[in-house]
Amino acid sequence: MTGYRPFACWLFVAAVALGLCSAARADTDQKAGQQLPLEQTLYSGWRGSQLLGSHIFSKMGEYLGRIRNIVVADNGQVKALVAEGAGIGITPEFVFRLPWEDVVKPVREGVLIADLTDVRSRQYGLFPLPLVEPDENKPQVEDFLVTKVLGDYARLQTGAGYGLVKDVVFSQQGRMLAVLVARDAAQGGGTLAFPYPGGTGRWSPSASYYGLPFVTAEQADRAGLRVDPKRFEDRGAG
Repeated sequence: MTGYRPFACWLFVAAVALGLCSAARADTDQKAGQQLPLEQTLYSGWRGSQLLGSHIFSKMGEYLGRIRNIVVADNGQVKALVAEGAGIGITPEFVFRLPWEDVVKPVREGVLIADLTDVRSRQYGLFPLPLVEPDENKPQVEDFLVTKVLGDYARLQTGAGYGLVKDVVFSQQGRMLAVLVARDAAQGGGTLAFPYPGGTGRWSPSASYYGLPFVTAEQADRAGLRVDPKRFEDRGAG
């Protein structure tokens, strides 16, 4: 346990430093992100797969746990992060739901800072109680976990297979920007980014695959943005 503390402190200090250096750029992205085309916003976002497993610290430097999942609303907005808290001594590990508004921005893959002190309090339970009774006359927003999408088959509107969902990209404000679909070798390979439509529309989280809003592969090929993986890697190394 003593060997872990220096590692945890190093991660926390690194996260704070990165956040200070990126604050000005993130503020600019927040003002202009939704007004720019996908090719200009994709690589400034964060990838869902890379956030999974990230460490979480409080602002006081307390180690809180690791991200295990991301709760996303039907419109693509992150609502919360599902995290696993580390067990200490005889205290067992536990899971909790961290509201998105409690995550310090900008988000950095690998290390996150949370604006909270006690994740064991009831307000951070995994299944929070609704603040108001649901209105039966209004359609209910369907949330989903990001792991429901990652690794799913991507299919066309005809049901024909198109590829595999490799990743999803979110803006710094937590809005899903794109779904990254990897093609098979027979179709030429490569990864294409498709803008998340802002509402699932023809796709439902309860479906057994991720449905693209195209009838033919040619239509999807023209609409998708070819992804350069090195641009994600270079940003992470910088």
